[in-house]
Amino acid sequence: MLWGRLGFLGPLLAVLLSIETDRAAAPSRLPAPQRSPAPSLSKTPAPAPSPTPEVRQPATAPVDLDDVLKHLGERARAYETIALRFVCIESVRTSDEPRKERHYDFMYVQEEEQRYKPYRQAHTGRLGKTVAETAVDFNFPDAYSWTLMFAPDRQKLFRFRYTGQEWFSLRQAHILEFSAPLPFSSGRTIYEWSGKVWVDAENYNILKVEAEPGNQTERLKEQLDLYRKSPRFLIYSMGRRPQGYRYNITFLNELHELSLPDYLEFRSFTLDLQGDEEWDSQTILRYSGYQFFGVDVRELFHVQ
Repeated sequence: MLWGRLGFLGPLLAVLLSIETDRAAAPSRLPAPQRSPAPSLSKTPAPAPSPTPEVRQPATAPVDLDDVLKHLGERARAYETIALRFVCIESVRTSDEPRKERHYDFMYVQEEEQRYKPYRQAHTGRLGKTVAETAVDFNFPDAYSWTLMFAPDRQKLFRFRYTGQEWFSLRQAHILEFSAPLPFSSGRTIYEWSGKVWVDAENYNILKVEAEPGNQTERLKEQLDLYRKSPRFLIYSMGRRPQGYRYNITFLNELHELSLPDYLEFRSFTLDLQGDEEWDSQTILRYSGYQFFGVDVRELFHVQ
C-alpha cells in the first residue's frame, strides 16, 4: 500500500521542481514578505531565545474555552484532510554543521497512532532525478503532527487553559496553555510536551507553538539536586548535568486558507552547579515550496 502511494512520487517531484525552477527564473511580481534573520548557528554558547512577552490584549467579552476548542476541532478536520496530500521542501541546519544546510523533498505517507509518518528524499534540484528515501531522525515532534492536538478524538488527552489574546504576525490570536498527557521519554510525539499555542481568533488556524517537555521544571530541579550532591574531582562535579529542551514552531505559510509550518527551532541546554542555563545545541528546520495533489477546497471547508 505504501509503495503504491510512493509510486507517483517521482512524477510529482518532477512537477514540483519544474514549478520551483520557473518561479526562480520569473521576475517576482510582489516583494516577498520580510522575515527577521534566523539566529546564527555556531558552537559558541548563545542565550536561549526570549519567551514571548506576557503582554495580553484585554478581551472585549469573556471567551468560552469549550467554544474555542469546538472551532479548533472543526479546523483540525481540514488539516487532517490535506495531511497526506502535499509535498514541500524541508531545509535543515544544525549547530554541529552551521555552514551546511541540507534540503529534502518532504511529505507524509501514513497516519500513525500518535503522529504522521514523514518521508524524505534528497532534494537534488534536477528534473527527473530519482533518489532513494533518506533516513533522518529527530528527537522532537515533526512539524505537522501538532495539528493532531485539536482533533476531536484527541483533545481530551490534553489539559487546556485559556490565557488571553494578543497580536501575532498581524493576526489577533487566542493563546491556550496545554499540558502533556504522557511522561517525557523519546520526545518524538506531541503528547510528551507542554506549552502554549497561538491560534487565529478569526479562522482558528494554528499560528505558533512554544513547548518544552512535560514537567521539565520539576525534573530539572530534581536533576540539579542530584548533580550538586554527586562526587567531585577538585572543583568539578562527576555527576551528569541536568539537560533540558525548548521547541518553537510557527505556521506562517498560508495556502488553501490554512496556515502551514514554515519555521521550527529546537534547542537543548544544560544547567551548571548554580542552576544557570548553558546552550548546548540547536536545530533549525524550514519549510517552503508547498504543492498539493488531490485537494478540493470544497472538501476542506465544506463549500456547497
